[in-house]
Amino acid sequence: MKRTYLKKIFISLIIIIIGIYLIPAPKATFFELYPINDLYSQSLKNFQAKPTKEVTINGIKWIYYVGGNAPKTILFIHGMGGAYDLWWQQIIEFEKSYKVISYTLPEDINSLQKTSDGILKILETEKIDTFYVVGTSMGGYIAQYLVSTIPNSIEKVVFGNTFPPNNLIAKENKTKGKILPFLPEIVISKLGEKTLDKKIIPAAKNSKLLKAFLVSLPFSKKQFINRYNIVIDRFTMTPSKYNIKRIPKLIIEADNDPLIQPQLQQQLKKLYKNASVYTFHNEGHFPYINASKEYNKVLWQFFNTGNGNVFTAVEKTIENYFEGRKNANLKQLQLAFSEKANLYTFQNNNVLVIPIENYYKKVLFDGIQQVNTFILDGDITGNLASFKTKFEYPKKSYTDYLTLLKTDNGWKIISKTFTKTN
Repeated sequence: MKRTYLKKIFISLIIIIIGIYLIPAPKATFFELYPINDLYSQSLKNFQAKPTKEVTINGIKWIYYVGGNAPKTILFIHGMGGAYDLWWQQIIEFEKSYKVISYTLPEDINSLQKTSDGILKILETEKIDTFYVVGTSMGGYIAQYLVSTIPNSIEKVVFGNTFPPNNLIAKENKTKGKILPFLPEIVISKLGEKTLDKKIIPAAKNSKLLKAFLVSLPFSKKQFINRYNIVIDRFTMTPSKYNIKRIPKLIIEADNDPLIQPQLQQQLKKLYKNASVYTFHNEGHFPYINASKEYNKVLWQFFNTGNGNVFTAVEKTIENYFEGRKNANLKQLQLAFSEKANLYTFQNNNVLVIPIENYYKKVLFDGIQQVNTFILDGDITGNLASFKTKFEYPKKSYTDYLTLLKTDNGWKIISKTFTKTN
């Protein structure tokens, strides 16, 4: 009898445990949680009524939104718990002047590489070659990965409330990471709600809008675990590489962000030394939702005023130099060089100084050349720039060190020091 009784208890416990595992996380819509008919709810309702698109890569379906019809494109990348409509307040504002794209990361995606593959497929489908990026939290981490892997496609980038490649997050969550796969979905959801109520919402001045929206976001255990794997997926970032350094960057942070450790905030700014920084005061981890007007203004200023890519203007001068040399085009060379420029090299154990007029004569004498040209590196400080370039001819190559000054007529090369490298 006792054995039979224990057996029944054991079976009952198994059934209860299975039942708990099968209980899905409770769902509620934003409009059930936020029954206020104000501008925020109306704008979200109108936005969610707009059609989305689909694209499939490696058997996985991606849902994304495309709005606006302008030459410049902004890609919005949501955070760990988000979806495409997380950015509704930004999209409504910016699709007036830009083409905008926002996607929902499929729950099957569990790495930065797979995330990048999907993003690139969306961009290819929409015939977009270059774009701006705005990423927040996990999305800011993904944005950094894109910068490291496809820098030539990115014109400007915003790293919002995010973290750099690091070991800290994985280390601090090592035990939790091991336990997560064994927890029921409803338990994970309840733990998330606890963090929401105790940390996230109070940091955002107890925003009812933010709480309603975050609670209404789609959630599954599989999604949570896979997105966590993306957060701790390491990659190497080399911000000193020229094609990465040249991208204008904006770091957006909050001085009371409950989800990004101050240590990681400092590491991010140290990693991207040439980035502009904007700090929200007492707005928490989601300022694009609960402080959307200020957030939109910050983005608008970054994309449109005073934050142009200073490298582009110098590159234009260097391109005139490259093309002028290739095509023996004196007019292009004169656009690139100062009238008082000199060239320097080392010959027969002596420094050889070549006046610019002598260089022009040699170019015209040599005529059109078969040569590949490259910018290897460059730095700009105020009105002074220093760039390293390379010329590869069929049987020889040269490395140049160019010094440029910004004048009333644009950037001009005032000196070129060169050496034969093979």
